[in-house]
Amino acid sequence: MDGQQLFFLIAALVIVAMVVIWALVGRRGGGSATGHDDHDHGHGHGHGHDDHATLEAPPAIIATMGAALDPTVAPLSTADVDAAIAAQAQEASVSGKPRIAAAVGEPNDLRKIKGIGPKLNTLLGELGVSRYDQIATWTAADVAEVDPYLGTFKGRITRDNWIEQAGFLAKGDIAGFEAKFGKL
Repeated sequence: MDGQQLFFLIAALVIVAMVVIWALVGRRGGGSATGHDDHDHGHGHGHGHDDHATLEAPPAIIATMGAALDPTVAPLSTADVDAAIAAQAQEASVSGKPRIAAAVGEPNDLRKIKGIGPKLNTLLGELGVSRYDQIATWTAADVAEVDPYLGTFKGRITRDNWIEQAGFLAKGDIAGFEAKFGKL
C-alpha cells in the first residue's frame, strides 16, 4: 500500500468515525437532545415549548470506502478521489494562484536559494511567494499546491531542497547554509 492509498484509507476511517458519532448523538433518547421534555418550565421564553431542537440521525450521505457501516452508501472509488482532486486543481487554477499562506513582510531575494534563477523568482513573486520563512514552513500539501504552477520548473521544490535551504536563510544561518549547499 503506497502513501496515497494509506492517506485515503485513514481519511475514510476518520469520516466513518465522525458519521458514527454524529448518528449516535442524534439518536439519544427522549424528546430532545437535552433530555428535557418539551414543556416550558417557566424559563420565560413564552413559546410554550423548549427552545432546544430535537436532533435526528443524519441521512447517509457521506461516501465511505467499502461502506463498512451502511451498505446503502456507495463506496468511494479511486475515480471519485481523482475527480475531487481535479476539481480542487481547477478551482485553484481559476484563481491563478496557489492556496498557500501569504507572505508577511518585505520580500527576500529568493535567488539565493540554489535552483531559483531570475525567471523562477519572477514566477514565484507572481504566485505570492516572496519570503524565505514562507517557503521554509511549507508542508507536503503546500508543495503539491504550488508545484503545478511552476510549469517547466515543476519538481524543483523537492529536487533542489528549497524548504531546507529557505530554513537556513530564514534563520540567517549562512554558515549552516554554506556548509550544506555551498557558497552563497
